[in-house]
Amino acid sequence: MIVITVPACNESKTLRKCVESILTHASDLGEDFRIVISEDGSTDGTDLIAKELDKNYEQVIHLHSDVRLGKGLALKRAFKTVDGDIYAFVDSDLATSMKFFPQLIKLIREGNDLAFGSRYINGAEIQRDGLRDVSSRLYNLIIRAMFRDNVLDHQIGFKAFSKLLIKDVLDECDSKGWFWDTEIIVRSVNRNYKFVEFPVDWEEKKNGTGSLKMVTEVGLQNVIGIAKLARFMSNPNHSQYQQQMKN
Repeated sequence: MIVITVPACNESKTLRKCVESILTHASDLGEDFRIVISEDGSTDGTDLIAKELDKNYEQVIHLHSDVRLGKGLALKRAFKTVDGDIYAFVDSDLATSMKFFPQLIKLIREGNDLAFGSRYINGAEIQRDGLRDVSSRLYNLIIRAMFRDNVLDHQIGFKAFSKLLIKDVLDECDSKGWFWDTEIIVRSVNRNYKFVEFPVDWEEKKNGTGSLKMVTEVGLQNVIGIAKLARFMSNPNHSQYQQQMKN
């Protein structure tokens, strides 16, 4: 079974369209699937929409949290709650064209443990604000230089994982927010899991958050995450790393 998670906090304008699009494209695969709306800390009615979708569609499961968990914890909660043999997630704004969803799942079925779309590989079509594009490319360059994973796009919200990888790596990923995407890639590559990234069409969606504010907020989380992960990589003792993350 395919478990497709949509992390959602204050996504009332996009959630319904996202879930209905996933329902269409996942149904075309002819496989059993569940869509998990991992919704946390919403104040704009997202929880009510998620609850309605859960009621109307048997494939939809709504997980609610009154407090804000962050993207990383929201995904971890969903992956640990619903059992499957492929785990995927899609950002609720559908920035990545869903026409690539069958390919995402197919790549895992073909034996890859990690598959994800890429905005920075040859063949990709991207429409994005200039400041965010520059900061994202710089970020990915820094991660490649530090962790030598040869990945071009760590942050895209369009990823799929094998059950083996999730059972092995998920609990070691301690990032609560945006850095989770990078952390699970770096840890997976470090453990020699087979991965593939492929070009997609991606269009930035306006969410009301200014470019500078968004870059600053995400950037701060990433700096903290990079520092913690780098310490682990230089001294890969799991128990020590867990203690560092708690502190």
